Amino acid sequence: MQNDWKVQVSHEDGIIKYQNIEYCIGQILGSGASAKVYRAEKFINKIKQNEDVALRIQNRYFKPNYELLNQLKNFRWKNTTYPIENIAGGFLYTEYELFEGNLSQLETEKIKNNIFEIAKTIAEALFEIHNSKFIHFDVKPDNIVYKIDQEQKFKFALCDFSSIQPLDNALTQELFIEATPQFAPPEIEIQGYSINTDQSCDIWSLGMSLYNLYSEKFMFTQDNLDKKKDQDFIDSIVDRDIQDQKLKSLIKQSLKVQKDERINAKDFIDQIKNPQNERDQPIQKQSSQKSAQFSQSLVQSTKAIEFKKQEIVNQQNLIKIPILQSLIEEAQKIIQNNSNKIDNNNTITQKRQKQSCLLDIPNIIF
Repeated sequence: MQNDWKVQVSHEDGIIKYQNIEYCIGQILGSGASAKVYRAEKFINKIKQNEDVALRIQNRYFKPNYELLNQLKNFRWKNTTYPIENIAGGFLYTEYELFEGNLSQLETEKIKNNIFEIAKTIAEALFEIHNSKFIHFDVKPDNIVYKIDQEQKFKFALCDFSSIQPLDNALTQELFIEATPQFAPPEIEIQGYSINTDQSCDIWSLGMSLYNLYSEKFMFTQDNLDKKKDQDFIDSIVDRDIQDQKLKSLIKQSLKVQKDERINAKDFIDQIKNPQNERDQPIQKQSSQKSAQFSQSLVQSTKAIEFKKQEIVNQQNLIKIPILQSLIEEAQKIIQNNSNKIDNNNTITQKRQKQSCLLDIPNIIF
């Protein structure tokens, strides 16, 4: 039966024609259960465009999917391959920016060398998607694409929005989510309907993707999917397979069985940019304690100096210039003795404090 929302598209001899647009299909870039992605030359009014594009051809889809993908063209989220053209014919043809491949095709060494850039890039994409009240629902290495720009730097982006849903739908409706079992969080029912899901699903999937990319392992297979609700099991696997402490912390904060405990996209980005925010709280506490000890020591030193000064000034018939020199030397000895007790980890701070202390010697009245 012909659907009135589908348009006339000619697809023959590797050329797809729609109105004044033509795509000349080239090599296949990727293939999934419901779609294939091809490299394609694009012509508008018979004029070849400067850059090739990626053309995704989906062989099964529904009207709500098409309408939702049409909405996405208006968002142009950062670090995503948003739809440029979205044509509903006998198949669903969607044009995207062309990338070289996905992370499943990239060498492990290059992935590890760029792991935090990958993490930040996808977290930034999710931050914008989540702010727009959507959930991607299928974050995984196959859906993270890459290319090398003109400056010979890697560019990464999140792709494939065929599973995306508005947040309101996820919170209130039973949804059949076509997520990938190895990367889906425990609250998503594989081959079933899920309810009361939210944006933390994407954070879990990002954490699981980073685990997979770095360790080259799948934490979950068909044989142990029940372990997804075992927090001790998850933490032990991450501890075993992830050596980088910063990455380990990010992954652990993402892979929380209780979805309310997962880190959000904004905090994820902040911790990559400023890792000390998460890891240095105990160090800062120790530093504060040591600073307090040092301050107390300085107070005691100042009191001792004051007492010594008074003792010297009260003496009769003293020559004042030698007294001043003697007092300063005594002050320096007391401060040096106290500062030596402070831990060497705070050396720079100690030097600054000692310098300021010398400036704070009580005024001597002759």
